[in-house]
Amino acid sequence: MKVKTPLLIALLFLGVQLFGLSCALLDMARASPAMPVTAAPTRAALTPRVGGQMREFRLTASAMTYEFVKGQPTTAWAYNNQVPGPELRVREGDLVRVIFTNNLPEPTTIHWHGVNVPTSMDGVPDISQPPVRPGGTFTYEFIATPAGTRWYHAHFVEHKQLQLGLYAPLIIEPRDVNTRYDRDYTITFGEWSSDALHPDHNQPNGGMGSMMGDDMMGDDMMSTPDDPNVIFTVNGKASPAAPPLLVRQGERVRLRFINASAIQKHVIRLEGHTMKITHVDGNPLSPPREVDAIEIGTGERYDVEVTANNPGVWALHCVRPGHPERGLKTLVRYEGAADDSRESADTRNTRRFRVWPDTILSQRQAAGETTRPDKQFQLTLSGGMMMGGMMGGDDENTWTINGKAYPNTDPLVVKQGDRVRVRLFNMSMEDHPMHLHGHSFAVLQYDGGPITPMVRDTLTLRHMESYDIEFVADNPGTWFFHCHNAEHMEGGLITLVKYQ
Repeated sequence: MKVKTPLLIALLFLGVQLFGLSCALLDMARASPAMPVTAAPTRAALTPRVGGQMREFRLTASAMTYEFVKGQPTTAWAYNNQVPGPELRVREGDLVRVIFTNNLPEPTTIHWHGVNVPTSMDGVPDISQPPVRPGGTFTYEFIATPAGTRWYHAHFVEHKQLQLGLYAPLIIEPRDVNTRYDRDYTITFGEWSSDALHPDHNQPNGGMGSMMGDDMMGDDMMSTPDDPNVIFTVNGKASPAAPPLLVRQGERVRLRFINASAIQKHVIRLEGHTMKITHVDGNPLSPPREVDAIEIGTGERYDVEVTANNPGVWALHCVRPGHPERGLKTLVRYEGAADDSRESADTRNTRRFRVWPDTILSQRQAAGETTRPDKQFQLTLSGGMMMGGMMGGDDENTWTINGKAYPNTDPLVVKQGDRVRVRLFNMSMEDHPMHLHGHSFAVLQYDGGPITPMVRDTLTLRHMESYDIEFVADNPGTWFFHCHNAEHMEGGLITLVKYQ
């Protein structure tokens, strides 16, 4: 039967995206607690794809004095003494080698978020590799794939280490560039807490132990926008210190948004302009969607295209209450506008604003013929107040999948080549940005109905929402599948995808 549906197109696209991962699935290296090591392939050395190059980088994590807020020096933990860390730009198919040194006072690792690395390069402590001890070195090596806006960050005591500054962009340029822009800006949203180094900030609470660091399970971890100790940043600086973005009238501008916050989602708006979403989590969105604001969960990324057709000085900021006041704001300044120019006022009717993802979720698609999956799973996400007082429990910081908190959650057991479908249902009162390591997945249904498919690696489920996703099991290993809200992850909202 000849079938032409958006779903089939998405599944074909997913298959193309994940093609050829087998050459990157080599067991590369094991870290020594103290001795420098390099990636030592156990079978055959990785080589760049055809047309690719060897790209080598050196990253060092260390403490430094830094001003997240202008005039308020504090301690940050940073890659190569900058927050965010250095943006790594490579091309699809390049062989990437990162020689990492840990000069922090505690262990750490690096996770390559959205990159289909070999399992031994994934940076999950005690699953992918032993944590890199203070003074130790580890060499990460992988093929740069898939193309798009990716990022890298610490994956040990993540709530603390992210808030201290251990995150950075990773841009994998496509081999064939079809669209060119006059300017290309990467905008990374972060979150800093003055309590991050306090001994009580992350206290043991059972459950995960050495998996993510002995001090990750905190009792007092509810960082909120009203907490005066939490500051939001744009490219490492809180407003008004965040550097402005300069544009010229008539230009086509790409903005790459990365939410590297440990806890908070944001709703991003550029006053006086619309934004055309071209990519979600680095993957092309077809067709692109024009919106006025974007809700972006932790770990998610969006590429947008903006036409510079409204001269002035405009705010690029989060519209959630308390977020711009706590720093999540910068300016887009047209050439010719004076440095002391006041912000331009947006006179559009906000009642008609189009906010992602509601714009796509409200447009249901006709159900088409689908490929029968080899494996199906249903994951019900719960916890927090539901697990605490509302259900007779005594721990409102416990988060569960199908009633169990990690490490007691049931893994998703798959075989190489399986087409795996997962229904995610959020029964809790809070958002859960679910991130699957080592794979991309197609988003097929929302609340039981088909939607325009898209390919992602991180997907936020709001209260009582459900999504059906599907991925091809073609990257053997053991992989984290977890909520990217660090409080929820540390509270147990994790399962594993295990290959037989």
